[in-house]
Amino acid sequence: MSKFTFSSIVLAVIAFATIAARGVSFSENERATVGDTLIIRTDTLINKYVKDSAYNAVFQRDTTFKVDSAAIRARVDSNLMNLPEVLTGDLNGLAICAGSPVSVPFTTTGRFNPDNQYQLQLVDPAGKITNLTELTKFTPNSPTVLTGYMPSQTPAGSLYSMRVSSSSPVVNGTLQRLRILPPPSAKIGLPDGGAATTIVPGQSATIQVALTGQGPWSFQLSDGTKVVNILQTPYELTVAPDKPTVYKVLSVNSPCGSGTVEGEVIVNVNENPTPTLTLKAPTGGFRVCTGTPFQVAFTATGKFAEGNGFVVQLAGADGTWTAISAAGMGSPLMARLPYGIALDKAYQLRVVASSPSLSSETTTLNVAQQATAYLRSDTIRIAEGKSADLTLDFGGGGPWFVLLSDGTYENGITKTPHTVRVTPQNPTPYSITSAGGACGVGNYSGRTFVHVNVPPSSITTGNLSTRTICHGTEITVPFTTAGRFYASNKYIVQVADTSGKFTNLLTTYKDGVLKATINPAYLKDTLNTVRLRVVSTSPAVAGTETTVKVIAPNVSQAVITGVGTLRPGQTSRVRVAFKNGLPPYSFIVSDGTQINGTFLNPYVLTVAPTTTTEYTVTSLKSACGIGQSLGKAVITVESN
Repeated sequence: MSKFTFSSIVLAVIAFATIAARGVSFSENERATVGDTLIIRTDTLINKYVKDSAYNAVFQRDTTFKVDSAAIRARVDSNLMNLPEVLTGDLNGLAICAGSPVSVPFTTTGRFNPDNQYQLQLVDPAGKITNLTELTKFTPNSPTVLTGYMPSQTPAGSLYSMRVSSSSPVVNGTLQRLRILPPPSAKIGLPDGGAATTIVPGQSATIQVALTGQGPWSFQLSDGTKVVNILQTPYELTVAPDKPTVYKVLSVNSPCGSGTVEGEVIVNVNENPTPTLTLKAPTGGFRVCTGTPFQVAFTATGKFAEGNGFVVQLAGADGTWTAISAAGMGSPLMARLPYGIALDKAYQLRVVASSPSLSSETTTLNVAQQATAYLRSDTIRIAEGKSADLTLDFGGGGPWFVLLSDGTYENGITKTPHTVRVTPQNPTPYSITSAGGACGVGNYSGRTFVHVNVPPSSITTGNLSTRTICHGTEITVPFTTAGRFYASNKYIVQVADTSGKFTNLLTTYKDGVLKATINPAYLKDTLNTVRLRVVSTSPAVAGTETTVKVIAPNVSQAVITGVGTLRPGQTSRVRVAFKNGLPPYSFIVSDGTQINGTFLNPYVLTVAPTTTTEYTVTSLKSACGIGQSLGKAVITVESN
């Protein structure tokens, strides 16, 4: 090979590699063109030539060329973000009938081709796809909703899904689950599971229709009965045919259309049955109050003669039966116990027919007495806030109830004597407003007085946490109370003046904390002992007294002292002592030294004058206001 041929090959490879290198930095338009190629191709031009042995041989010593893999990955990620995607809208557990319309919203992300169209699809449990709409094109910014019809022959089930798919490019949207509701069905039968029953003329039979599918249901029976918009299943009906009848369900409908029917019930009618009477009595027999009407239910089956009547009878221990109701044609009969009936005897009750002469079985009857309630007379003493137990004695038929004069009410009382707990706030008389038992309101009497020991109202003023304060200071005043204070009451802090008369101070009270500004109008000395107390307005109560020392305003003093002789360059000390005030102290010395907020007393200053100097305090301020300065300090400086 000539050197020119080798050179030509090298130059061709360099040019091709340069073109490949430039491919990783396309312009925006170029990226739009090759973006998909970057995503789906892994064997790029660069990778191809990097692997090529001739390429490696040519550039094995050239360390200036680097493949920008980070830039390539960035472009791939950018193009991935633009992948087209269809997001099917949430159906919120949609359940529909076969043959019904269904509307599905959807959204899209990424880039789609201009000719792209969308289609609504049904995915069955086996993965089979059914198109519910034609391909539809949407204009930009238009509502993206597809409406189709569920195929009428779609089997019921809960494993179906909906999705919206695109055509260009072909993208299957996300799946959203829905449930296909079954068509209705109706099966007729008897409550006991049988298919036939027998009744006598005038008697009724119960049949039931079991329904499946989605309610509400409507159905029609073979006898013309129509039942519409019911939600319960099985549904029971009462029929009373006068001849043997076969009952069938002719049709059934629900929101999912018409459905299937099944079964039949035969109701036979025995026109010549033997008459029978069956008494319907409460468990344990009847419990009845004297003079109170009550119902007696029974069942009469068979054929009774024309003009027959039914009567309720009562018998005592002697076995003599007495009618306690008027004659009636059927159940129930209204009966009433005679007044003056003995309460301590056993009674039997039955129903009898006149034609034919027939009687039911018997049951017991207990006569309930009118209730009595007595509140035991007593006087009970309790402390304030405590409870008292009132004792009541009951008689007659229970369970009992009682309503006291203060509104206290209890019922369902089964034992006597019985206690009722009350908690009066004031001394209170108690009586019975109403009481009774099984026979309604009875007789009641009695009276009890509950005396509440309310201690007298008093206030104890507590000791202050700070015993010495400045005039005008707001402090918390502790106090305790005993007895009763009214809702309109206010607590006020008072201070005694020089004559001993107490006057009100500015006071605030919130959440149990009492605060007052201590600023008595007259002060006799620099330091004064002031008497304080807490008073109330409703009722008017004066609390015990406590004392606090109050410093008059603007009476603090700063006394500066110090004498010394020194030579230039040496130091000395000056002492400042404070009186008649409370810290913190702030002061200024004549040489310009300024001390702010010190709690030291005395305060010692180190000075280093160059000439003989006289020191004084030119300004003083304490927690109790502005003060005055006294004294001086003289430091002599010897120059020889």
